[in-house]
Amino acid sequence: CNDGTDTLAFLDLCPQCKLYCFEPDPRAIARFKRKLGKSLDKVELFEVAISDRNGTIDFHPSNADGDAKNWDLSGSIRRPKNHLIEYDWVRFEHPFSVKTRRLDDWSREVQLGEVDLIWMDV
Repeated sequence: CNDGTDTLAFLDLCPQCKLYCFEPDPRAIARFKRKLGKSLDKVELFEVAISDRNGTIDFHPSNADGDAKNWDLSGSIRRPKNHLIEYDWVRFEHPFSVKTRRLDDWSREVQLGEVDLIWMDV
């Protein structure tokens, strides 16, 4: 869910919807909470990465210098390769461990039932 921009757009489009948001990067989580403000009670935020397994995995946070300092739009649970070819100004330093959840397992645990839409940045 990164900083919540898309989340707010979905809430504008469908004010009665129930949104479940996932984000493993603490920097983006903080921005998400600030940006949603009063709308935060309309969503459920899970501070985990969606993965093909439950547990933990190294998260590779993105960063840069100058105007792009604290760039958190390219973090990944996969070690970046091709990204660095196209965007050589982005750095991936200091990976850290994050919790991971399989979407199928999570949806069973919360008894989600029917899903209308999945918006996922992969």
